[in-house]
Amino acid sequence: MVILVTILSVILMIMYFIDLRKEKFNIRTMVITAMFSAISFVLYLIQFIKYPQGGGISLFSMLPVMLLSILYGRRVGLTGGMIFGLLKLLNGATVVHPAQFLLDYVLSTMALGLAGTFGSSKKLNLIGGCLLAVSLSVFVNIVSGAVFFGQYAPEGMNVWLYSFVYNISSSGVEGLLTVGLMAVLPIKRFSKIAKPV
Repeated sequence: MVILVTILSVILMIMYFIDLRKEKFNIRTMVITAMFSAISFVLYLIQFIKYPQGGGISLFSMLPVMLLSILYGRRVGLTGGMIFGLLKLLNGATVVHPAQFLLDYVLSTMALGLAGTFGSSKKLNLIGGCLLAVSLSVFVNIVSGAVFFGQYAPEGMNVWLYSFVYNISSSGVEGLLTVGLMAVLPIKRFSKIAKPV
């Protein structure tokens, strides 16, 4: 299972870098991406609930990366998500395997950059894209938890069920709260203010 997860993680990263070559990052794009990623990290540091094995519920840390994706596009959003994930390392990291590092600190936050997948012209599309992004992010955390942190599951409990409950009750809850907040934000007004990069 570890080999399969490692191969899939590497393939996803290669696909991202191939796709990234189509994006022209000028100074403005880099500054906006860095700024949104930094805001996500600052919000991540404000944790309401912190779990013993990592994770918890923070102050809408997913929101800036999702907004970045909606306002500036998928590639910029994915890049902002990757930077946010790498910034999380500054707050202490638990790395037990290279694939676990990719899953927990790169791919799970990059998934938030898919929030703009269905566009933002209609609220339903916006909410659908945000739910997709959050679902993929939580799914990546569940896979990482089951494969690399199954030893923390209570005796007799299935590791997948343990990881599901652990991650749904932390990043899943924060993700749903973020989607709810995104649904009431004036995205169309933000889009008018945000100039194309």
